[in-house]
Amino acid sequence: MRLDHIVFLVDDLDEAIVGWRREGYAVTPGGVHADGLTHNALICFADGGYIELLAFRTPNAGAHRWARFRSFPGPIDYALAHDDLPTFVAEPTGQRLGYYAYSEGGRRRPDGMEIRWRTSWPPADVPGLPFLIEDLTPREWRVPGGEARSHPNRAQRIASLTVTVNRPEETAQRLAQLCGAEAEQRAEHWVIALGEAQITVRRPLPTEGDLMRRRGEGIVAFTVALEGGALRFYAA
Repeated sequence: MRLDHIVFLVDDLDEAIVGWRREGYAVTPGGVHADGLTHNALICFADGGYIELLAFRTPNAGAHRWARFRSFPGPIDYALAHDDLPTFVAEPTGQRLGYYAYSEGGRRRPDGMEIRWRTSWPPADVPGLPFLIEDLTPREWRVPGGEARSHPNRAQRIASLTVTVNRPEETAQRLAQLCGAEAEQRAEHWVIALGEAQITVRRPLPTEGDLMRRRGEGIVAFTVALEGGALRFYAA
């Protein structure tokens, strides 16, 4: 398992592209998803991970998984990459963790190329777990390289992300099983290493209580590592 991407909801995709480029990021238009409800742009990093800037295209998103976040732009979800989802969901680990099924999705790039993938979603009763994604078309079609990963601000990778839930120990242990890693307890939070990235799982802070009640549990913040060790922090 490796960190694939963070989903960052924005109100207006064109405005977001301008804003992130102003911050020194190379932003690549991604295209329209197969359901027609959302479109995206990508901020790709040298290690293959990326930030997905995502916006809704219609006033009514119906039963879309992320519809509840429409009033709360910022980081809303994250994904881990997997090489064989049909096998994973059929094996004991996938079933024990609640990843029972997978579905196919895709999007059309601005150049007309059709990209396809599989996803498997975590159980609703253990919030804070990532969804899983497996490419059906070549990964470089979905996550471009070259100049798309070269940023004027020298951004290198996603360094960390923070997940806030009411039962952090349970989520941390499940996440550790999923990643094949250890959940290290530090004071009242848990840390899981995922390659060069680090995932922190904790309870909501007192200042986050109202937001969490309205927005729900899950990812609330992440950092991007710049060349030289500096970090940029982004939060809900």
